[in-house]
Amino acid sequence: MNKYGLAVTIAVFGALSIAVLIGLKYSQATLLFGLIAALSAPVVIHKISNVSWALGMLMGLSIFASFPLKRLFQIDGFINEMPVTLAYVSLLWVIGFGWSRSWR
Repeated sequence: MNKYGLAVTIAVFGALSIAVLIGLKYSQATLLFGLIAALSAPVVIHKISNVSWALGMLMGLSIFASFPLKRLFQIDGFINEMPVTLAYVSLLWVIGFGWSRSWR
C-alpha cells in the first residue's frame, strides 16, 4: 500500500471516530460516509498500483459507506445486506472511473 492508500485509510477512520464522538444520526452519517467514499473511490482505483489492494480498498469503502444506511433502514442478515453493499461497489466503480484503468 502506498501513501494514497494510507491517506484514504486515515480519512475513513477519522470520519468514523468523528461521527462517533459527535454522535451523528444514521441519516447524517450516511451522507458523510457516502461523500468520503465517493471522493476516495477515484484515488483508490487510480493511485494504488496493486490490483488486489485497490479492489480490497474499494470493497472496504463500500462496506464503510453502506453501514449507516443498512442500520438506518434496519437491514440485517447477510442475504439482505449483500445487495446494498454490491450497489455501493458498483456506484463507487462508476464514480471512480474503474473501467478506464488497466487492471492487468
